[in-house]
Amino acid sequence: MTQSQSELSPYDTRTHCEPKLWQPHREAVAAAMRSGDEDAIGNVDFTDDEDSAIVTVHVSRGDDGIYTIHLMPMCSDDQIRVELHAEKGTVTIEADTGRQA
Repeated sequence: MTQSQSELSPYDTRTHCEPKLWQPHREAVAAAMRSGDEDAIGNVDFTDDEDSAIVTVHVSRGDDGIYTIHLMPMCSDDQIRVELHAEKGTVTIEADTGRQA
């Protein structure tokens, strides 16, 4: 049996990288905390069709209440672009040039 196009997810068609939680459940989070690896909590790898990590992402909140999105690319700089979609418009950052559009 084959899946129809409408049943295929963006992960199936590879238009979106698939998220992989570093700690997929509460027990894994507790183990990371016991081991002193608290910086790894909340990290998510996004993987390609070969199950290789493309980028690791986590979100933190500072003492000032501002959220920071941390992106750690696992690919070369010329293979990544960041788009921030906000109410005031979209900002694109290209790592290889450092330019914002």
